[in-house]
Amino acid sequence: MSEPFSLIVTDTSPLFTLVLADALDVLLRPGLAVTIPDAVYIEATRVHGAPGAEEIMEWINAHLDAVRIVPTDIGIDQQRRLEEGRSIRGLGELAAVEALERFLRGDPAAEALLLFEDSDVGNRRAIVDERVSLISTGDFLRELEAAGLVQSTDYILDRAAARGRNVEKQRKPGEDATTRGRFRDQLLQRRDASNMER
Repeated sequence: MSEPFSLIVTDTSPLFTLVLADALDVLLRPGLAVTIPDAVYIEATRVHGAPGAEEIMEWINAHLDAVRIVPTDIGIDQQRRLEEGRSIRGLGELAAVEALERFLRGDPAAEALLLFEDSDVGNRRAIVDERVSLISTGDFLRELEAAGLVQSTDYILDRAAARGRNVEKQRKPGEDATTRGRFRDQLLQRRDASNMER
């Protein structure tokens, strides 16, 4: 049995897609540890009244046993920039890279699944080694659907689109069949293990 992934949310886009679909709970369905770097959290929740921001905060607070906000040096810099009125663009991704590096250094057997929508993250293959895999929100949902953990990927994406979210890229399967296969294997193993416990 392979080591379970830790799920790291690398940018705000997956959070906004899922919150606008009223589907943040899908992040918990695989039973994996969920990590959100502090800079990603701040980006997602700093504008009070923005669509989804309050719901993201409430959801995280309701699931502190399963969702961790990880402090980073980038997050500290981000806070300083916000106070000075400077741009914070791209800092969420840098914080995710910092959190990932710490995570991998902390446990030589650890494996990470990076959830993303931002194409910059998808293009940064340099952050990926054999213990790290990238998966888009759409592919994450498709694998949950195949494992019977969500009813319909299209339904979730349609709900996000109805609330103004552009999800067209998430409707197309990604090219990384290896990551999807590894994630699928873990979902099947977890399902089999929970069936044996019953």
